[in-house]
Amino acid sequence: MLSSKQEYVKRISKKKPALYIKGEKIDNFVEHPNIKPMIDSIGLTYDLALKEEFKDLMVANSQFVNEPINRFLHIYTEKEDLLKRIKLARLLSQKLATCNYRCVGCDILNALYVTTYDMDETLNTTYHNRLLDYIKYVQQNDLAVSGALTDVRGDRSKNPSQQDDMYLKILEKKADGIVVKGAKICQSGALVVDETVVMPTIALKESDKAYAVAFAIESGTEGVTYVLQNNAYEAKKRETPGWESGNPYGDRGTFLVIFDNVFVPWDRVFMCEEYNFAGLLVSNFTDIHRYVGSGCKAGFIDTMVGAAKLMSEYNGIQNASHIVNKITDIVKGQESCYACGLAAGYEGVKTKSGLYLPNALYSNVSKTLGLPAIAQAAINLADITGGVCVTAPSEEDLKNPEIGKYIEHYLKGSDSVTTEERMKLIKFVEYWIAGPHLAGAIHGGGSPITPNIFIQRLSNVDEKKSFVKELLDIK
Repeated sequence: MLSSKQEYVKRISKKKPALYIKGEKIDNFVEHPNIKPMIDSIGLTYDLALKEEFKDLMVANSQFVNEPINRFLHIYTEKEDLLKRIKLARLLSQKLATCNYRCVGCDILNALYVTTYDMDETLNTTYHNRLLDYIKYVQQNDLAVSGALTDVRGDRSKNPSQQDDMYLKILEKKADGIVVKGAKICQSGALVVDETVVMPTIALKESDKAYAVAFAIESGTEGVTYVLQNNAYEAKKRETPGWESGNPYGDRGTFLVIFDNVFVPWDRVFMCEEYNFAGLLVSNFTDIHRYVGSGCKAGFIDTMVGAAKLMSEYNGIQNASHIVNKITDIVKGQESCYACGLAAGYEGVKTKSGLYLPNALYSNVSKTLGLPAIAQAAINLADITGGVCVTAPSEEDLKNPEIGKYIEHYLKGSDSVTTEERMKLIKFVEYWIAGPHLAGAIHGGGSPITPNIFIQRLSNVDEKKSFVKELLDIK
């Protein structure tokens, strides 16, 4: 059953999570200016699924409950599922210019699907059927699911077992479930979903088996505390309810999620001390997430291209050759990243579980192409806009009865656009140039160095020596 935004909001409004924002405990979170943009972002993923023009991308037919479901809850058992997933990522990034908060949850469910199948086949465990029951549950209730991957890590020169709970760990195994302790950081939208699925963040050794844990919890579970990020953009949203923060859907809202002796029943546990499968789970997840991320980055850059073109028109320089070239350069980088992502989908491989994984090499290459593409887009966008993208007065200055007339006059651009419209666009450019969302786009799916490691493993350079030796008849 497909839900609406209204039904989603009504559902999460009943939750009572332990939430802290700037040192203050927040009880009524749904209308809080830092939280509402996240809710609106997820709400769009519900409302678009109900519109006929978007159903091909937003909706899939579940092979488990045999009814239409939101694609963010779908398992990729056809190659076409992979291709529609990356196209969906681009669509939503075009419409939001920020996170939709459901990608990681979807990607973890798919990574767990293939990994638990392999675990059961090797270890004679029952995790896969347990996961299937959970997938059916979230599909039948059209729940919003986020994913929690990144541990706080502490001293990264030390293994997890050398640092107690700097990586989330199993404290106790009971007859009815497990107790976990630790924290996950950089968790996009974790508070405003129905469910969060947790998994390890790195490959593990036997000495670290207590950290090999994957499970699902409801948002607001007892013992879980959410601490919202705090930066200049969160302050802007609190201080100014209008367009000053640049994007009505906000920047990428993340949380530090603290697990203090949290109980998880066995039917929600999908890995428990199987340390030798932690690395495989992480690898499966990153291959999927970096693949999907190329769609997200392409969509984000679509909004930057649009802003660059609009700003050139607002400034009356749209026909200058250097402006046209800068916009063209943005598009070349963007589409290279996206095309490589699409190739990863087209070259996807069917696993024993029946799930399709994207081509791992192309997936990681798309990640590396996306990094300079979005960075260059930001540089060119700032260049086209000018220094005003970080020096403009505020929305309140424009509305001030004493100085507003000066702002109206001196911030004017082309006669084809009002000062307020130009300032709205300036603030949107500031959101991309000076906001925290750009760093999230760079680090999403792992730090910039990690795909290089995978590429080195997957590229099989030694095999390419044989091509040359054969060509030149070298023995």
